Amino acid sequence: MINKKSAYLIRNRVVRHLRKWHRQLGIFAAFFLIFLSISGIALNHTSFFSLSDKSITSSMLLNHYGIKPPSDIRFYQQKEWLITDQLIWLNDQVVFQSDTPVIGISRFQSYLLLVTTNQVVIFTDEGQIIDKIDSSSDLPTPISAFSIIGDQLVLNTPEGYFQGDSDFFEWQKITTLIDPSWVESASATENELVVANKKFQSQFLNWERVILDAHSGRLFGNLGVWFMDIVALMLILLSVSGIYIWLKFTHKKR
Repeated sequence: MINKKSAYLIRNRVVRHLRKWHRQLGIFAAFFLIFLSISGIALNHTSFFSLSDKSITSSMLLNHYGIKPPSDIRFYQQKEWLITDQLIWLNDQVVFQSDTPVIGISRFQSYLLLVTTNQVVIFTDEGQIIDKIDSSSDLPTPISAFSIIGDQLVLNTPEGYFQGDSDFFEWQKITTLIDPSWVESASATENELVVANKKFQSQFLNWERVILDAHSGRLFGNLGVWFMDIVALMLILLSVSGIYIWLKFTHKKR
C-alpha cells in the first residue's frame, strides 16, 4: 500500500510535471488563442469592418478556392464597358448580369445598348437600366450579331436580318447587298486582361468568407478543421490543468 508520504511525493511530482507541460503547451497555444480571438472579434463586427464588401484580389487565395478566370473578356465604348462571361461592368462596378450569352455593347442615340442572344437592354451613360426588350416585344431571336446604322438597330438571326424602328416596337426583315458592319469589341492589352480576370474572380470571394474559413480551419480543408479541433481540445486541457494547479497551490498555502 502507498503511505501518505509516498502519495504526497507522487502528487508533488505530478504537479511539477504538470506545471512544466502546462507552460510549454501554453506557449504553443498562445499563438492560436491570439489568432482565434482576433478573427472572432473581426467576425463579430463584419459590418463595422465592411468585410463582406471587401473583395479578394490575391491570385493565391482565388486559386486556392478554385475560382477560375472568365472564359470571355471583351471591352466596349473606349473600354469603359467590360464583359466578363455574363457579368457586365461599367468601369469598376457590375451593372448587370445576363442570363444568356452576351453579343456586345454599342451606343444608340443617347443610350447604350447591351445585346444578348435573346434580349436588348437599354442603359444610360451612368449604367442605369431604362428598359429590357425580349421576345415578348416581338424581338427576333436568337441574335448572333448586331449593327447600328444611323437610327436603326439591325439584328442578325437564323431567319435573316431584321431592322427595328427607333423605339424597337416593330421589326422588319430586310435584305442587303453588303453585310452590315457588325459591332465588335475593342482590342485589349495583356495587363487589361489580367485586371479584368481579377475583377471577375474577386466577385466570388470576400474577406468575411476567408476569415471565417481560417477561424474554423476550413481554409485548409478537412485537415484544417481537425487541426483546429485539436487546438480547441488543447485549450480545454490548458484550462483544466491551470485550474488544477491553482487549486493545489491554494490548498498548499492553507
